[in-house]
Amino acid sequence: MTITIIIALAILLLLAYVFDISASKTKIPSVVLLLLLGFIVKQISTSLDIYIPDLNPILPIIGTVGLILIVLEGALELDIDKEKLPLILKSSMVALIPLLFISTFISLYLKYSSAVPLKIAFANAIPFAIISSAIAIPSAINLLKAE
Repeated sequence: MTITIIIALAILLLLAYVFDISASKTKIPSVVLLLLLGFIVKQISTSLDIYIPDLNPILPIIGTVGLILIVLEGALELDIDKEKLPLILKSSMVALIPLLFISTFISLYLKYSSAVPLKIAFANAIPFAIISSAIAIPSAINLLKAE
């Protein structure tokens, strides 16, 4: 059983590497391909009655570590100067204002359609309003530079 898990993890790691290489050619972020792979593997394992261990107890830890690694990777490429401060402030506002509007709209929809308290509706709406940096940053590489 342990050898099977190690082989499966090695194959998934190699596939992640292949997806990372192909992302520059296909213009599809590797995270999207990995999500699609996870969905396909789950469907195949369900249809073939292959047992997959319950990872729900450790998923929050793995997710938190993954988000920290994504943020740290992005932070390594930052170069903050005084002349870039207005651009940073404008970018922050451009990111924050739609986030607030979209999460408010979704939370009000959830509040009135599901009759849940506004606090809970807002907490559930915030993840829907956030575009993952794992998808947004690789997609931004494909944009043309303004001259």
